[in-house]
Amino acid sequence: MRRRLPARPLLVALAVCAVLATSTATSLARRAPASEAVHNPNELAVVAITGNQRVEEEAIRIHVKTRPGEEYDPAKVDADVRAIYAMGFFDDVSADLSEGPGGKTLTFRVKERPFIANVKIDGNKELKKEELEAALKIRPRTIYDPEKVRRGVLDAKKAYEEKGYLDVTIDPEIEPTGVENEVNLTYKIDEKKKIRIKDIAFEGNEHFSARKLRSVMATKEKWFLSWLTGAGTLNREVLKTDTERIIAFYYDNGYVAVKVDEPKVERKEDSLEVTIKIDEGDQFKVGKVGFAGEALQGGPFDEDALRKAIATKEGEIFRAGSLREDVSKLTDLYGDKGYAFANVEPDTDIHADDKTVDVSFRVNKGRAVSIDQIQITGNTKTRDKVIRREMRISEQEEFSATNLRKSRDALQRLGFFSDVNVTTRKADNPDQINVLVDVKEGSTGAFSAGAGLASGEGLLFNVRISENNLFGRGQRIIFNGDIGTIRRNIYLSYSEPYVLDTRLQGTATLYDTELDYSQFTRGSTGVSLRALYPLEDLGLPRLGPLSLEDSLVGVEYRYEKARIFDVTSTAPPSIFAEQGRTTISSIAPNFVRNTLNHAFDPTAGSYQDVSVEFAGLGGDSDFVRAEGHGRWFFPVYQSRQWGTFVYSVGGTIAYGEGQAGLTGKELPLVERYFPGGINTVRGFQTRTLGPREDTFNGKGDVIENSPIGGSNELVVQDELIFPIVQELGLRGVVFFDLGNAWLHEQGIDVGDLRYSAGVGLRWLSPFGPLRVEFGIPFNAKDNEKKSLVLFSFGAPL
Repeated sequence: MRRRLPARPLLVALAVCAVLATSTATSLARRAPASEAVHNPNELAVVAITGNQRVEEEAIRIHVKTRPGEEYDPAKVDADVRAIYAMGFFDDVSADLSEGPGGKTLTFRVKERPFIANVKIDGNKELKKEELEAALKIRPRTIYDPEKVRRGVLDAKKAYEEKGYLDVTIDPEIEPTGVENEVNLTYKIDEKKKIRIKDIAFEGNEHFSARKLRSVMATKEKWFLSWLTGAGTLNREVLKTDTERIIAFYYDNGYVAVKVDEPKVERKEDSLEVTIKIDEGDQFKVGKVGFAGEALQGGPFDEDALRKAIATKEGEIFRAGSLREDVSKLTDLYGDKGYAFANVEPDTDIHADDKTVDVSFRVNKGRAVSIDQIQITGNTKTRDKVIRREMRISEQEEFSATNLRKSRDALQRLGFFSDVNVTTRKADNPDQINVLVDVKEGSTGAFSAGAGLASGEGLLFNVRISENNLFGRGQRIIFNGDIGTIRRNIYLSYSEPYVLDTRLQGTATLYDTELDYSQFTRGSTGVSLRALYPLEDLGLPRLGPLSLEDSLVGVEYRYEKARIFDVTSTAPPSIFAEQGRTTISSIAPNFVRNTLNHAFDPTAGSYQDVSVEFAGLGGDSDFVRAEGHGRWFFPVYQSRQWGTFVYSVGGTIAYGEGQAGLTGKELPLVERYFPGGINTVRGFQTRTLGPREDTFNGKGDVIENSPIGGSNELVVQDELIFPIVQELGLRGVVFFDLGNAWLHEQGIDVGDLRYSAGVGLRWLSPFGPLRVEFGIPFNAKDNEKKSLVLFSFGAPL
C-alpha cells in the first residue's frame, strides 16, 4: 500500500530544492567566461551620416538624438530624420539600418539642396533692386531653400501690391553653373499694368456726401495726374486706417454711435472699386457741461472763467475734436498759473433717449510750482546765452505752460537747430521743477550759386554765402551777388539780434546796385544801418484788437551815392535833367510786424512794414516819403485730398515829395516808382506804368513817349492760391491786380488805376523758384506796353 506524504512537508522540501538550484546556477554563472555573456540584438554599434558635401557633419549631428550603444528605436529615428530635414539644407533625408561584423549600423543619408552661386533679379522697374532683395531675403553663397524662396516671393508681391501692381508675376528659376550641385537663381518679374482705385463709394451716408467723406481719407481715386501723385494706389493698411478717420470725422460732427464696416475691395477688369458701408446713427448735442475734481476747489479759477475758456457749450453739436482742444486749453490755463502737472480728463455720459452727451471736465491740479533751473544740453556750437535769451521763462519765476511753448517756438524760429525739445522734470524741492532744453545743432552756413531768368529782367547769375550763427553768437552775415543782363545787385549784410545784450536788433548793409531802364541806367553805392526793438518790451502788447507781440519799431539810416547815366538820345527832358551823381542821406522811422506761419510758403498770418523817410540830413537830395508794404494770408478751404486753398491780399502804398521832376516837387529819379511786371501789375511790361513824358524832334513832332516814374504809388494784388500737386509743391494761382504810379501833384488817383487778371503756376523746384503767370490787362492805354506772359525762374530777382 502506497503512502501519501503529508502536504505541508512536501511544500517545504520543494522550496529547499528551488533555493539550492538557484544558488548553484548563480555560482556557475559567476565562474563562466565573458565570451559567453548574452548579446542584445537591437543595440546600435554605429550611427553614421553620409551624402553631405557643404554642410558640416557636426552641424547635422546636433539635430540627431540617436546615439551608438542605444537600442534601435524606429520612432526616435523617424524624429531624427524630420529634424535633419527641418534644417532646410536637404532635398531628401533617409535612414538605413544595416548589420555588420561589429553590430548594427544606422546610416542617415542626406541629399543636399543646390548651392546658390549668384542671385539675379530681372524685369523690375517700379521697385528698386534693394527693395526686392530686402523682400526676397535670398542671398548668394547660401543653400537653396524652396520654402524660403516661396515666402520671399509672397513678400515681394506684397511690396508690389502696395504700389498698385496687383497682377505682378515673380518666377524663380534655377540654372546649373556647371559645378556639381551649384546653381544660379534668377527671379523673372513681369510687373504688368498698375491697377488703381477707380471709385470709392459709400453706402448708408445720408448726412455727408461721398465727396466729403473721400476728402477725409488718405486713400484717393485715380485721376489724370496719378502718375505723379500716386493717387489711386491701394494700400490695405492705409485703407484700414481710413475707416478710423471716417469714424473720427463723424465723432467730430456729433455722430457718436456711427459704425463703419471694413472696406470692401472689388476688382473690376483693370481697376478697383472700394465700397464702405456706414451706419451713421443719430446726431448728438452737448447736454450738461460741468467741472469735477479739483477744478473749483481752492481756485485759481471760478466756474465762469473755466466756461469762457472752452468751446464746448450746452445745446451745440457734440464734437470730439472740440473736446480735445478744450482739454488742451484748460491744461494750459492751469499751467499758466504754475500748475505744471495739471491733468484734465473729459468724462462723457451719453443719453440715447434725448440724443445728448453730458460732459464733465475732471481736473487734478497737482501742486503749483516755480522754475528752479533751466538746463541746456546738445549745443556744441551755439552758446548758452544765445539760447537763454530766447526763453520766455526765467529761473525762480512761476511756471507758465504758454511761455514754455513760446520758448520752444522762439528757439525753432532761430533756424540754428534741426531739433528742439523743451521738457520739465521734478526738482529736489517739491514746489519747483527744472526745465530741460535739449537741442540738436543744424547747419547754419550755406553757399549757393545759380542762374535765373525772368521776363523784363533777362538772365541773372546769383552767388550767395551766408552764416546765420556766426561763432555761435547768433549773429548773421550774408554776402549776395546778382549779376545779369540788365541788373547788378551786390550786398554784404551783418545782423546782431541782441545789441549790447538787449532786445535791440541791429543790421548794417553795404551795397552796390545797377539797373537798366528803357531810357537810362540807375546805379547806387551805399550803406544802411537799421535798429529795431520789440514793442511788447515797451509795455505795448496790444493796439486795440491788434496784437503787437510780433511787432518791432525802429529807425533806419541810409547814406547812398546814386547816379543816372547812359541816358538815351530819345529820353525825355526831365530824365536828361537828372543825369549825373547825387548823394542821399536819410533817416526813416519804421514799424515791422510778422505773423506768417512759414517764411517761404505761408498759408496764414501777415506781414507789414511801414516807414517814413526823411532825406536831407546832409547830401544834396531833399525829399520826404511815406511807404507801406503788407501781405495777408487766409486759409479759405482745407482738404486732405487737395490741400489748403489760400486767399492772399497785399501790396504797396507810397506817397513822396521832393525837389525834382516836371513839377519841381517830385522824388529824385533814383527814388521813383515804375510799376508793371510780375511783382506789381501783371499783364503790363516790367517798369512801364506810371506818368509818361514826350520827346520831340527838331520839328516839334513827338518821337517817343516814355515812363518817367512816379512819386506816389498804389499796387494791390488779390490772389487765390491752390495746390495742384501737393506732394510736389506745385501750386496754381488766380489773381486780380490793380495799381499805378502818379506825379506828386496828382496824389493817388484811383480813377487812373490799371487793372489786370489772370492765372499762373508756381513751383519751388529743386533748381529754384519757378513762376509762370498769364495776365490780361483790362484798361491799358495806347502807349502802355503789354506783357501777357510773365515768368521767373531760378535765382531770386
